[in-house]
Amino acid sequence: MGIEVGDTVGEYVVEAKLGQGGMGSVYRVRNLISDRHEALKVLLSDITSRPQVVERFLREIKVQASLSHPNIASLHTALRFDNQLLMVMELVDGETLELKMQPGIPLGSEAVDWTMQLLSALEYAHLRGVVHRDIKPANVMIARDGAVKLLDFGIASRQDADRLTTTGAAIGTVYYMSPEQIRAQALDGRSDVYSTGILLYEALTAQRPIDGPNAFTCMQAHLSTVPSPPHIVNPRIPVALSNAIMQAIEKEPARRFQSAVEFQFVLAAALGGIGSPTVTAVNLPHPTEARLPSGPTHPPQPTGPTPIPEGWDPKILEQARQDLAQFIGPMAKVLVKRAVQHAPTVTKLYELLSLEIAEEQDRRKFLALRRY
Repeated sequence: MGIEVGDTVGEYVVEAKLGQGGMGSVYRVRNLISDRHEALKVLLSDITSRPQVVERFLREIKVQASLSHPNIASLHTALRFDNQLLMVMELVDGETLELKMQPGIPLGSEAVDWTMQLLSALEYAHLRGVVHRDIKPANVMIARDGAVKLLDFGIASRQDADRLTTTGAAIGTVYYMSPEQIRAQALDGRSDVYSTGILLYEALTAQRPIDGPNAFTCMQAHLSTVPSPPHIVNPRIPVALSNAIMQAIEKEPARRFQSAVEFQFVLAAALGGIGSPTVTAVNLPHPTEARLPSGPTHPPQPTGPTPIPEGWDPKILEQARQDLAQFIGPMAKVLVKRAVQHAPTVTKLYELLSLEIAEEQDRRKFLALRRY
């Protein structure tokens, strides 16, 4: 099925072609009934006869339909038209992080802000057993209002499902693949944490930490090459922020942050203050102004249940859980246990937890609930 601008597809009129990837094309369309503009994703006509590609597209539809988060592009519906599967998605008015990253020009505090939003989306997906597996700048859309939308779950996997790819086959984008992806091992959320660390490193330094003339060289570097810390490449990056990125891109998953939200919390703490990740960007001071420690930002954590630090009153933590649950539901229990690892005070605990609430008005309401 060939789609052209001006065609009518079901209840949608095609207005423009937005882009094309290896699997499909994306168009801006207008619903003839609601008059709403949406994005239409369709498989390329020359690959629709390949069962594995069609299966992957179906997997993307089902995974995307199971996720509802302000930092994940929403699936509105899926349909068949002329024996062709189509996805109708939220249309994001903005541009990808890839387009915002100019050669040789590091991004500033906005890159940390966008990364923290991306990590919120990943934490949500990971808690539901979904690993994205293709975190890269082209899959991170920045809306005009600064909101991040994670795109393209085409190679995402569920940790409790059969693997879609052939055993022994690495899948992902070579510059951002985790070592365990390259080895075609079973993946969990820590693989996406690695890819996000690589992405943030590149955004803040304007250099890829892992690069090479070909895919094989890049893959070997992911397995064995430790890049220079970001603050060495760009002295305006605070040392603690640099350390956080280096922990995110540790070769061994057990030495990385054990969750996306842990990485998010440490990024916030490394910058010495909490701002709303969807509203306020945090300044990147010069290292002499930062007064931040130069040692590791966070020791390796076990993969088992997160212990509660000594000295915390269980009543305070239970109250924090109840307060947060009003805005995000049952996930509050897990997030409180993780946030308390990085919170020296109750005030800081509530500030960290507020990062998980999407709406600014709700964040203020949550912070006002603090009783201690």
